[in-house]
Amino acid sequence: MNTPSQEYIEYICSLYNDHYDDRVEDSKPSGEDWMPGVAADHKSLTAFQRQLEESGIKLSTSKIKKILITGGRWSTERSREIQELYDQYITEGMDEADAVKQIADELDVSIVTVSTNLPYSDVVYNLEEKSQNARRCQRYKQRQKEREDTSVWLWKKIIELEGVQFTTSGRGSRPGVSFTYSVSRTPSTGGGRRYAGESVPGYGNELWIVNSDGSRKGKSISRSTVELAYSRAKEMNGKVSGPKKLGVPGGGSYLYPVFVKLGIIKIGESVDP
Repeated sequence: MNTPSQEYIEYICSLYNDHYDDRVEDSKPSGEDWMPGVAADHKSLTAFQRQLEESGIKLSTSKIKKILITGGRWSTERSREIQELYDQYITEGMDEADAVKQIADELDVSIVTVSTNLPYSDVVYNLEEKSQNARRCQRYKQRQKEREDTSVWLWKKIIELEGVQFTTSGRGSRPGVSFTYSVSRTPSTGGGRRYAGESVPGYGNELWIVNSDGSRKGKSISRSTVELAYSRAKEMNGKVSGPKKLGVPGGGSYLYPVFVKLGIIKIGESVDP
């Protein structure tokens, strides 16, 4: 593996924004040094790999793991065992290549496995790579900032329309249904769906549909679903032919008239087939 710059390692670790230590999380059935009954609560390497790919960063899970180990973000029984043996052999005067081969033979694993579970021993500062990574970091941070700003703006607009009466589009000869909605408050005793983005002070991240008679319908829509529908509407430049086009089954019929009110969906403009 090519040795990445220190900046790049710190950048990838900051995106992971988590720590995994199998002595804390009971993430498989056995392991005497694990805390029993504590469920795993960390982002998997595969999930993180997908997240990176969405940002234009393509890395194998083995390289991601090595980077996280170098940054102190990933620790397993295997990685600790390999690192302890490596430190022991290096202290005894063995060179790096021989130490890696000795560990592989001793533990009956491949040399790649040993290498992946060791931190980078010589993090270099390649100016050209650093410059490329710096530009990539800047672009990613800018996109994140834009998404976060839009997320807060959208949820504040949703909050502003709380209690306003809307009517669904209806279907065929069936007329639309009148409804309002309420936004969950914090701290919340119900409807506490998780949301990773920035919250609006005093409000939760879920809206509840209210019938025309004032009773709660029992139907809730998460903030993440609202944002997904918003993204779909923006992809179509606001030319959305109907609720189903928002791609959020169960929520589209309610969000459609709300988005019309906000000007996100433009009624009367030509719609692509």
